[in-house]
Amino acid sequence: MTEDPPRRRKRGRRSMTGCRTCRARRIKCDEAPTQCNNCAAAGLKCEGYDLSGAVPGLGADRGRETVLLLFPISLHPKPGRILRFPVMAATRSADESRDPAVYHAANALSALHEDSETTKLLLVGENLRRPLHRFALEQASRSFALLNRRCASQDPERLEIVLLCCLLFILAELLLGQYTRALQHLQGGLRILKEAPHTSKQRIPHCVIQAFRQLDVQSAHFGSGPFLFANDGLKELSDADFVRPLHNLEEVRRNMNSLLLAGIHFLANRWRLSSAQVQANYSKLCLRQQRLLSLYTRFRHQFETFYDRYYPSLSYRRQQSADIVRLQYRSQLVAIKTCLMKKPVPKDLIPEYEALLLAHEAYMAKFPERPTITLDLGIIPGLHTVAVNCPRYSLRLRAIKALLAWPHYEGIISSTFAASIAIVSLKAELEATNQHISSIIGEPEEELARYLFDTVTSTQNIPNWTTVRASRFLEHYKETKPSPTPESEQKSESNRQKKLVYR
Repeated sequence: MTEDPPRRRKRGRRSMTGCRTCRARRIKCDEAPTQCNNCAAAGLKCEGYDLSGAVPGLGADRGRETVLLLFPISLHPKPGRILRFPVMAATRSADESRDPAVYHAANALSALHEDSETTKLLLVGENLRRPLHRFALEQASRSFALLNRRCASQDPERLEIVLLCCLLFILAELLLGQYTRALQHLQGGLRILKEAPHTSKQRIPHCVIQAFRQLDVQSAHFGSGPFLFANDGLKELSDADFVRPLHNLEEVRRNMNSLLLAGIHFLANRWRLSSAQVQANYSKLCLRQQRLLSLYTRFRHQFETFYDRYYPSLSYRRQQSADIVRLQYRSQLVAIKTCLMKKPVPKDLIPEYEALLLAHEAYMAKFPERPTITLDLGIIPGLHTVAVNCPRYSLRLRAIKALLAWPHYEGIISSTFAASIAIVSLKAELEATNQHISSIIGEPEEELARYLFDTVTSTQNIPNWTTVRASRFLEHYKETKPSPTPESEQKSESNRQKKLVYR
């Protein structure tokens, strides 16, 4: 009689990213935050997750949510809303989005975003004693390794995946206050777009190209761009575009974006010039200034007509978008009007600065739920204009406090950095009038000074930033190292060097 062969025990799929307890038991882990449900149901102690598992403090569901979305336009701090997208942004379902490079890049960004809630964007660079920073470094390294292998392939989705990861890396570096590396990633992504064949570009979602365009235009304020979208945009603007009625928010934003392109280019070019160069080119600059002011004035009438007619019927989010447009054009009007004036700005402009500040304060009161990082310009340009230029010091102080009340990024610029250099400039002006004062905002000032020192010493080309030149910040800034703190002493001295070859 032939004996039956011994039956092999059927093994379940082992969880490679689950908790240590489930991996030891060789069962699939549900990766619930804090402790998994398997361990809770069995009455076992959950030994937690390795760095290669779920994001500490985020939980598996939140980590997965990040990767299922195609491209983050804004990051929100509230649970379940790590990444939020506008209506036009493409999304992918759970079954469609499984690219491991994007997965790991998004996990790195989510971890840094979670950490920024405790640091309030005041930490510059990595601190590998922080668990979320260690996790982000590991996830970013995995993403880079996968991308380097993919760059040598003929995968038709290669271009889209590399650009998506590039955008995620830009945002991650910004959350770390690493402007130099963020701008290097941006230039690498723009070089990819420039050199890509037309047929390949057609596969890239429009929102991704638009994101690169916005960042490229904004980079003009940081002495490095625009790299690809270099046209100043003024010649393409026609009076007729700002006369006909606007019927929807898409038309509003299309006109506003066209004006922003021209306005940012003009302001960035102006602040690159010395006082002598402004004087030598004054007639030409005045002509461009008057042309822009004329177009912005036309748009103001066009927009306010749309606003009065359609605003009450808009959804909450679209009302927020419309109010951002209002802040954008009002900020640009004041900035362009005053950019050729010698300081101090005439006191008869105080009412305009006050009205601009009130509009920003009203917006912040109306929309308390605000993102940590967004690609759209919003409150920072206008509040910074008031904080460094307004002839009335009390209004400047209110603008600084408004910037500090909402720590966030708008594209490349940080509200914390804008507030910090405004504080230095304001204190210098007060001291110049024999109003010696050690602190103007109280206790947080020492922490801001340390953050400012770390930013200045770790960032290339910072003297050419328009926010720095416009505020004359470096004229007043004394680069003395603040007293170290336990947190700063723990900061890792080994800066990670990411070696992605953009092709």
